[in-house]
Amino acid sequence: MSNAVVFTLAIVLAGLAGYATQSYLFEEQQVELAGSAEVVGQIRQEFAIRDINGDIRNINEWDDKVILLNFWATWCPPCLKEIPVLIELQDRFGDAGLQVLGVAMDNEDAVSLFVEDSGMNYPVMAGEGEVIELARRYGNRIGALPYSVIIDRNSKIHSTFAGELTRKQALDLLESAGLQI
Repeated sequence: MSNAVVFTLAIVLAGLAGYATQSYLFEEQQVELAGSAEVVGQIRQEFAIRDINGDIRNINEWDDKVILLNFWATWCPPCLKEIPVLIELQDRFGDAGLQVLGVAMDNEDAVSLFVEDSGMNYPVMAGEGEVIELARRYGNRIGALPYSVIIDRNSKIHSTFAGELTRKQALDLLESAGLQI
């Protein structure tokens, strides 16, 4: 067998192995992401966590608001891409009863620097282990980032969304949760 044939065969086998692995992992993710549906319709989990100013913030502060709870990290490109959308939503619909909350799975110093540079206009909390556990309690079984949870004015989890949230997707979810758009 020539070197070119061996090389081509190796590439094909590597591609098939990669495809099989990705297919398996994708199926596993779908099963685990289905766990997020378990929380939909449930009363939100209570939590208190330190914000980037060092103050303990409790989700009860935002009772009677539609909450977009967004789990993110500074090292996550899709998270950073959706932040301008979240800033716009908070600016545009804050007076209508929307409260965006950012919960970073990240080092507090890195988050503080990012928040300052990006102009985030909503409360941002940061932590590591406790944030991972909080995200799990809100249905994020695989640690997907970004991960958003929409909570209605009655404190019920209306929907969850794994991955980058576009402006249209966010508006549709918020409107269906009772926010006047």
